[in-house]
Amino acid sequence: MEIFISINGVLRNLIQKFDYHYHDYFLSSEIEDDKEETFEYGKDGKVQNDNLLNYYKFQSKEELDNFIFIDYPIEIFGHAGISYNTAITDLNKLIYENKEHNFTIIGLDELGKAKPATLFFLSKNGFMGNNIKFTMSSEINDLWKKCDLWISDEKRIIDSCPKNKKVVKFNTDYNQYFTNTLEINKLTEINKEWLKYSEKTIISTLMGLLRNVKQVTQ
Repeated sequence: MEIFISINGVLRNLIQKFDYHYHDYFLSSEIEDDKEETFEYGKDGKVQNDNLLNYYKFQSKEELDNFIFIDYPIEIFGHAGISYNTAITDLNKLIYENKEHNFTIIGLDELGKAKPATLFFLSKNGFMGNNIKFTMSSEINDLWKKCDLWISDEKRIIDSCPKNKKVVKFNTDYNQYFTNTLEINKLTEINKEWLKYSEKTIISTLMGLLRNVKQVTQ
């Protein structure tokens, strides 16, 4: 079975670190008084993980990207805290105890120096897995074709889950605005039954193989 695990939310509390540096850079009282600034930065409402621009004020999407991918990638992506104290240890154990499955951790929409910063985060916290993939949110549907189960905190990933696949919602402080059939708060809560192929998946795979055989023999 191919199992994907999202880095953000499940393993890393990225929003918490982003929030800290946003306040420090844009809202700190130590900002130079002679710095002319007509735009009013700030934060509105309770932050959720759908789109940071819905809560943090930036002059443009380009300014947000510049802030996280150019100015503060190592601080935000590299030095962010883990989602809970034993997240990486639990992940390493999950991979070790289920060697019949192939685990891949997914970094979504990480540009520029965010990628090496994420590798630093994983190394610093002792990640021992073999597979790391960086991709864009525009590829989510294609990624679902390559995995059987995805553990994520993101609604867009969960909503796009095909009927013959499984998705597990990882609960965080930032995604309480939606629910899912399968939910966990820690990786240790994963039910072993979820890591088994469903009858629909097996039948779908066999039918696909049969179609390919017929095409070759024609």
